[in-house]
Amino acid sequence: MTSASSSQEPLGFLRGGGELGALMRAKDWSTHPLEPPETWTQSIKTAVSLCLNSRFPILLWLGPELRIVYNNAYIPFLGETKHPAMLGAPGREAWSEIWPAIGPMHDEVRAGRATWVEDLQFFFARRLPLEEVYVTFSYSPILAEDARTLEGVFCVCTETTERVLGERRLSTLRDLGLRVSEQRTVDAACRKAVEVLDANPLDIPFAAIYLLDEDGATARRTAGARLPDDPSTFPAVFPLSGHAAHQPWPLAAVARTQKAVEVRNLPSRGSAFVAPLWPDLVQTALILPLEMQSQSALAGFFIVGISPRRVLDADYRSFLALVAGHIAGGVADARAFESERRRAEALADIDRAKTIFFSNVSHEFRTPLTLMISPLEELLAKPEGELPEDGRVLVTMAHRNSLRLLKLVNVLLDFSRIEAGRAQAAYEPTDLSRFTAELASNFGSLCERAGLRFDIACPPLPQPVYVDRDMWEKIVLNLLSNAIKYTFEGGITVRMAATADGVALRVSDTGIGIPTADLPQIFKRFHRIEGQKGRSFEGSGIGLALVQELVHLHCGTITAESKVGRGTTFTVGLPFGTGSLPAERVGVLHSQSLTSAQAAAYVEEALRWLPSDDRTDKMPRLPGEVAGAARSKKRARILLADDNADMRDYLIRLLSAHWDVVAVPDGQEALEAVRRCRPDLVLSDVMMPRLGGVDLVTALRREPKLADVPIILLSARAGEAAQVEGLAAGADDYVIKPFAARELLARANSALALSRQRHDAADRVRRSEARLRAAVDLVGMTLYSWDPTTDALEWDARLKAMWGLPPEAHVDVDIFLGAIHPDDRPRVEAAIAHCLDPRGDGVYAIEYRVIGIEDGLERWVSTHGQTVFDAGRPLGFIGAALDITARKRAEDGLRESEERFRQFAAHSASVLWIVDVGTMRMEYLSPAYEHIWGEPPDAMLQDWRPHWLGTVHPEDRELASGAMDRVLQGETVDQEYRIVRGNGSVRWIRDTFFAIRSEGGRIRRVAGIAQDITNHSGSLIYVINAEEASQRELLLLLRGVGYDVKAFTSARAFLEIAPALIPGCVLLDIRAPETDGLAIPRELRARRIHLPVIVMGSCDGDIRLAVRAMKAGAVDFLEVPYEREALLAAVASALADIRDTAERSSVAEIARARIADMSTRERAVLEGLLAGGTNKTMARDLGISPRTVENHRAHVMERLGARTLPEAVLMAAAAGLRPPLRTQGETQEE
Repeated sequence: MTSASSSQEPLGFLRGGGELGALMRAKDWSTHPLEPPETWTQSIKTAVSLCLNSRFPILLWLGPELRIVYNNAYIPFLGETKHPAMLGAPGREAWSEIWPAIGPMHDEVRAGRATWVEDLQFFFARRLPLEEVYVTFSYSPILAEDARTLEGVFCVCTETTERVLGERRLSTLRDLGLRVSEQRTVDAACRKAVEVLDANPLDIPFAAIYLLDEDGATARRTAGARLPDDPSTFPAVFPLSGHAAHQPWPLAAVARTQKAVEVRNLPSRGSAFVAPLWPDLVQTALILPLEMQSQSALAGFFIVGISPRRVLDADYRSFLALVAGHIAGGVADARAFESERRRAEALADIDRAKTIFFSNVSHEFRTPLTLMISPLEELLAKPEGELPEDGRVLVTMAHRNSLRLLKLVNVLLDFSRIEAGRAQAAYEPTDLSRFTAELASNFGSLCERAGLRFDIACPPLPQPVYVDRDMWEKIVLNLLSNAIKYTFEGGITVRMAATADGVALRVSDTGIGIPTADLPQIFKRFHRIEGQKGRSFEGSGIGLALVQELVHLHCGTITAESKVGRGTTFTVGLPFGTGSLPAERVGVLHSQSLTSAQAAAYVEEALRWLPSDDRTDKMPRLPGEVAGAARSKKRARILLADDNADMRDYLIRLLSAHWDVVAVPDGQEALEAVRRCRPDLVLSDVMMPRLGGVDLVTALRREPKLADVPIILLSARAGEAAQVEGLAAGADDYVIKPFAARELLARANSALALSRQRHDAADRVRRSEARLRAAVDLVGMTLYSWDPTTDALEWDARLKAMWGLPPEAHVDVDIFLGAIHPDDRPRVEAAIAHCLDPRGDGVYAIEYRVIGIEDGLERWVSTHGQTVFDAGRPLGFIGAALDITARKRAEDGLRESEERFRQFAAHSASVLWIVDVGTMRMEYLSPAYEHIWGEPPDAMLQDWRPHWLGTVHPEDRELASGAMDRVLQGETVDQEYRIVRGNGSVRWIRDTFFAIRSEGGRIRRVAGIAQDITNHSGSLIYVINAEEASQRELLLLLRGVGYDVKAFTSARAFLEIAPALIPGCVLLDIRAPETDGLAIPRELRARRIHLPVIVMGSCDGDIRLAVRAMKAGAVDFLEVPYEREALLAAVASALADIRDTAERSSVAEIARARIADMSTRERAVLEGLLAGGTNKTMARDLGISPRTVENHRAHVMERLGARTLPEAVLMAAAAGLRPPLRTQGETQEE
């Protein structure tokens, strides 16, 4: 360890190093085995110096006993128990716990071989007796000067514990998220979670999952990993209400706080858990709540052991919290899946119950229907004389609708039988072509009456087809009635033909078609296509669904093809033979088909869809009814809209005795009829084709001229929600079918009476508005009223215009408040509350802003009003309003002008200042003052003039003070002067002083704009010329092309302030009678003031004057008279040289600053680069590895901001850095 070499600073290598450097210098080494540091060899000194000044953790093993020396960055490896006690201690003692692992590595180093280990697991006696740690490190030999003797080991190390643990835990979380989310039951999710956790014994010595029962009083163990056999430690059932002292785990506390609880000293609690991979006992466990995030409820608990070789720090807790979150998420997903499965099963049960209900109800309907239909048929069977004609029509209508009701009941019954699996088909051989043609022929006259073409093409088939004749009738009749319902022009075609293995029936129409998106849904029960045009809106919505089920009972198929606007084709395919049919139902005798009766019912229903003019069975008029006549002046007019022909005829007969009635079959025709001629009342069904009743109400309420037409809705939808929907849309009344005739007449009469009252009230309002408008026009204001009890408002067109509304627009309190500017609305609401308070005076006076509802314009409104009270209750309010927008805009304009000035001043790089002449106080000083003067502006706000003059350079104070005196006299002065900042730096200021006068012409304020021109180099020219005319000519020329020019009349005046001048170009005219005209360039060069001089003079053909000028230091010479272009070119060249010099100086300054921040090692590497060294040579010179040199070189380039190595070398050279001097022997050795 000793060396005879010495230096002037024997302990200089211990300089720096922070805490360890101080400890090294303060330690008494005189009796230490390593001996005093000044006696150490140069190799050891270099290694120690590098160690102390490195930011990487470095450990040195020195001497035969491998005693340790380390730096600040290595302290965390040792911990508080070893640092600083182990400084200089033998390595075997300092790292006794890991010596079996690292000791053999030193043998490699003694053999002269460096070693490298990555992410090696150690167990440090640091925060724990054995703490799990991962380290990446290298061992390099420290050789003596003979390059053979080993003096120590150089160890650079990095702790990678956080990265290794992070990767390990992230893998666990990833597997947990992937595998747990796939489970469909809660138990499976918990078991899968435990399987994943079992694969990470280093972080999770043991784990248990407890889930709460529905009542939350008991927790049950669902899964566990590496749990002891003793059932008392982790009981299968854990009641939370037990005494805490007798519980193995404090689950009740976790349930109460829903926060994690740490359980310590497990062995002392009787819970001996041995770590899976080590002999250590687990000392600590953590209980975490399993929280259901979406339900904000506690699902259970996660009990997990803590590794005995890891501290339970924030990262460990965060990892376990994420594990608990994954488990809770998996449990929540599994429970959601189980809940959805149970819901699906419940829905299936409800569907089955509904089917049974329909079946039972359908059976119950048949008895009263029989007792209705049979008596009606008896009445119709009587001779014509025994039953009056009008009575026969009524009985016929009742009979017809009873049969329709029976048909609907039979459909429901058929469907319920099919769904219950109780449909009994009787398959018998049938001439299906002939049978189908007979069924279809019943619709021939109906199609003719509807103006449709009807074609039947059913040629004979090669063999009979086995069908249930009753079911086949329903299939054909449903398809044909459906075609007629949605076909308005063109025709319908029925075709039947044999196929390869059966028969195909095609029913085609040229109707409205079915949208592609709805095609897959048309065979579903109760499916309706929104907005579909049809002859009627009536229907059960299960016709096609029943057809499909009936076809399936025949082992057949049904498909639909359609194009919107082109038509639809339904194709039914049935197989030949009986091979696919139930054998027990083939050949079963069936009751005789009632083809004509069933077909008649379908045809009769379809006939009611046709317009009234196409039918001959219209309801007779009552005696005295006006038929087809114009409306009487005394009779009100009612528009009736209903798609059911029977209902239309009945209501026409009922209402026509009192009012004139116009009937239409749907809502769209009703809307067009109302637009053509306004009725007194609209009576409309709710469910109609094209436009329903609720949509009709909405459309009428949107039209201002029709918005007050009274409307009564008729509907079979008896629910409260349907009634609320109709009334919310704007209907005046809602009548539920079935209704009594007298009830409907009473409601219609009431609606008409209310309508007349509304019209009368509107007339009174219009007359009142006319009177008010006349009064308002006289005073230029607008009056309005408000009823506090109903919130009704009365506004005229002028006030509506203030709110950006047209004259016919509706207004209410919401519209009034909604247009008020959000910032003003609280004040308005407070003023309204004040005027409604009976304890006050009831006065309402306020100014506020309004944002136009339709035009978006902002207006100011001033309003005054008075509330009228009765026994402390506000009964009414009368107010007047005035548009004051113009006045407010003028006020805002003045404020905005002032604000624009302040904003300009706040963001200006120049100092803007204003002084009140009367008080001589500084009224305003912009923020730029602090940046330019280097002090806060507060100092200038009081006694500003003495303070200001105190900042001015002593040589310029008289000039600046005089400028201020002149501006106080009314002049405008442009003055340049210097200021001295608090840090001693000098800055040049150009200040423009000017006076601000009042309207009377008096000077009320003085102001100025001060600009920092210190750095305005590259465009400033100093002209030195005693001859006034010549000087004026130069100033005019140079300022005309944009240069900033300052004139001097003598060389003496210029040289006095030359050191403080901003860099610029000097134009020197030596024709003036000076003693020595070339003294200026000589003096500037001698004083090293970089101001390039261009000399102007008369040579008269003799170049000796130009030569003398250039020798004196001028950069150019111009002969007078000069050419304009030559002068400008010379000036531009000189200014360009100034800018280049400034730029080079800037680069050098930046480089010097960055080099100063470098570490000693980085600077040494940079000097080596300047000397042309390579990584290998620099590594040898510096005693480090080439790889370390490469790392330092990368840091050097990054600090300099250099992209390439040559760029870095050039920046270093510009900064004045020089390579180290090397001896001749060193050079020859290389």
